Amino acid sequence: MATDRQKTANRNNAALSTGPKSAAGKAKASANARSHGILSTALVLPMKTRPSLTRCYLT
Repeated sequence: MATDRQKTANRNNAALSTGPKSAAGKAKASANARSHGILSTALVLPMKTRPSLTRCYLT
């Protein structure tokens, strides 16, 4: 069980963890969940084409 000091510290730390604020930070964070890019609307690896990724992962 957390002490009152720990709870206060957790609340203070959580107030600082509100995510990205700038447009650039939000754009970067939006790609965090993409793991391979086959099903995404944007290619994660710009040097690859969708057909080459499909061949790579689905064969």
